[in-house]
This record gives sequence, C-alpha cells and structure tokens, in this order.
Amino acid sequence: MRKAVTSMAALLLLLPSCRFMPIYEKDKSVKLELALDLSSDLEDNAIAVPEHFMANFYGWETGMLSNTHFVGSEGGDVTIAPGTYTLLVYTFGTEYVQIRGESSLETIEAFTSDITASKMKSYRRFSTKALDDPIVYMPDHLLVAKEEVTVQEFTGEIRAASLHADASTVVQTFSFEMTQLTGLEYVESAEAFVTNQSRSYFIGRGEASDEPCTIWFPVEVNREKGTLTAVFNTFGVRTDKESETYVHFIMRDTGGDEHNYSMDITEKVVAPRHVIEIEEEIDIPEPEGTGGFSPAVNPWQGEEIDVPIG
Repeated sequence: MRKAVTSMAALLLLLPSCRFMPIYEKDKSVKLELALDLSSDLEDNAIAVPEHFMANFYGWETGMLSNTHFVGSEGGDVTIAPGTYTLLVYTFGTEYVQIRGESSLETIEAFTSDITASKMKSYRRFSTKALDDPIVYMPDHLLVAKEEVTVQEFTGEIRAASLHADASTVVQTFSFEMTQLTGLEYVESAEAFVTNQSRSYFIGRGEASDEPCTIWFPVEVNREKGTLTAVFNTFGVRTDKESETYVHFIMRDTGGDEHNYSMDITEKVVAPRHVIEIEEEIDIPEPEGTGGFSPAVNPWQGEEIDVPIG
C-alpha cells in the first residue's frame, strides 16, 4: 500500500511539468522545406548556418502551441493535422541564447543568462551606471522565421505538402574601435560592458522587451595597430528618451592592476553594423609591479657538519 501511495505522489509531482501535445494520424504529414535568408545582414555578420532548428505550430485563433518538431537547416518532415497555423521556426542549440515561454506565441522569449560572479564584481567595483540592471552575456545570432500556413486535408495518394520559410537574425550587431591610446603595450587584457540594452526578445511577437540590462563582451587588444576593438550583439538598444547608453571598459595591465573608463555613447548607437568610434584620449600608466608570483632564492651557503659513523 505504501508503495502505491508513493508512486501516486511521484506521478502528481510530474504532472505540472508535463506538456500535453495533440496526437495525429501518421498519414497526416507535411514536409517542411526551410530556406534560410542569407541576405547581406547574415553575410556581413559572418553567421554560420546552424545545424538544428525548432519548428513550432501555433493555433491561428488561440496562439497556443499545437505541435513542435526538430528540423535541420534544410527542413524536414513534420506531422500536423489539417488547419491554419502560425509557423515559428528558430535556431536551436546556440551557446548563450535560451528560450522560455514556448507554450504561447505571445510569451515565447529568447534571453541570455547572467554573467559569472567574478565579472559582475569587477563591473560593480568600478561603475556607477545601471547597477540594479542584470548583467548578462551577449546573445548569439538567432535565426527566426514566422509564416502563416494553411494545411489542407489530404485525399487520395497525396501524403505531403511543401511549406517554405525564410529565416533571418533578430539580433543586432555593433562594433567599437578605440585609437587614441597611450600605453597600450602595458595592457594584458580588456573587457567591456554596455548599458541600456533589451534583456530579451519575444520572437513570436517580433519585438524586444522593455526590461533593461547591461551586456558584457570581450575586447581585442591589438598592440601592433595600437587599437582596442570589439563586436557586441544585442536584442536591441532601448529607445526610452530618458535613458542613456554607456560603455564601460576595464583594462588589466601586465602588473595585475585594473583601469576603468566610462563613455556616454547615447548619440553614437544609431544603427546596427555601425562602427562606434571612441575618440576620447586614454592613457594607461606603466605598471608599478609585475603582478605575479616572483619567488627569490638566497645564495647557497655551505656549512660543514661532522656526521658520526659507526
């Protein structure tokens, strides 16, 4: 009796996490042929064609998830009952982007997770901007296609139909370049944070969220050219008239010290793929120490000791 009660309790705990999907007849099948839109925005950002996609069918009237399938970059076979749907196809398995709220076309949302505690500590130790906003990893490019499709009832020998969807990225890309630098030879590494970005993107609605966040991204140190360059992705720059956008650089010198610089780039973040030139002059001082573990060994001094034998 105790075993039966335990099994029933376990089943009840599992029920809230289950997602019930309609069961269709096997002969009600369509072939989804997915064509990616490799237009200039994808080529300019050097986006590789992903291997896997999710294909979600949402009821036309309800907006609720009816069926979902994994497909490849060229599409694949899916099973779906006749009817009218909103087909939503999106990249599956990126490094940083996660998806939640899949059950509804209104709530399905792409987001990235918070950065590590050490990176967060570095930012909050020096910056006074947007300290209450979450600090997150920048998103990977997320390819999304949204189409309205009608699946006809099949008759006779017809067992398949063709659907077509063009996918394009919902992520914007900006780049930085800093050239007015003195003492760049002392910089060991650098990273940056940009404020006033959209925390997530509602891919079913095709719009960025209003929730603000700060995005972390790495910076490349080019000592030969004397520049610092970086590329960062975002779900969107918030357009609230009262908000300001700052970029905050943290540079670590060869002595282990950190140097921080903040700039207001509100007027410079104007369009995706735009190169934001940082014209402020920055002077990185020569480090005072090595910043590492430098053990020293005293000269060898001999000492004669009589060792009794026998």
